[in-house]
Amino acid sequence: MPTRTRRAALAAALALAAALPARAETPVEKLLGEAAALCASLDGGAMTVPEGAVTEADLSGDGAADTLVDEGKLACSTAASAYCGSGGCMLHAVVGDSVTSWQATGWRIIDWEQDKILLIGRDGGWCGGIGAERCYEAVVWSDGRFLTVAPPENSETE
Repeated sequence: MPTRTRRAALAAALALAAALPARAETPVEKLLGEAAALCASLDGGAMTVPEGAVTEADLSGDGAADTLVDEGKLACSTAASAYCGSGGCMLHAVVGDSVTSWQATGWRIIDWEQDKILLIGRDGGWCGGIGAERCYEAVVWSDGRFLTVAPPENSETE
């Protein structure tokens, strides 16, 4: 194929590729991309996604896999604590295109009849205590969103 023909074919292929819509980034790809960018900003670090950092589970009960992204499991080569603070690490639940995030010290999924309950370890401050106190939040997917119970109002006891 002559050089001029090859150039014309390449130009046509590039024009066609540019005209095609770009594949949209999934919410999980976006979360991991942001985490990788944070790591790269810390002295050029490289992020790795070890086993357990991304977990699939049907949180919504619709039979489709939803995703939990646990930043506490991510690793950055240049910063051991890049993704966590004294109150925990970010935990993201991706259901469809919806992302709900919590600061967490850990998490478990509990099967209760037809429900999947996400039990999240929290800093004590989220429960009205101090950071070192144990605190847990149970959340369940219902009618398109996560529901939980608010901590009780502080009341004086005699």
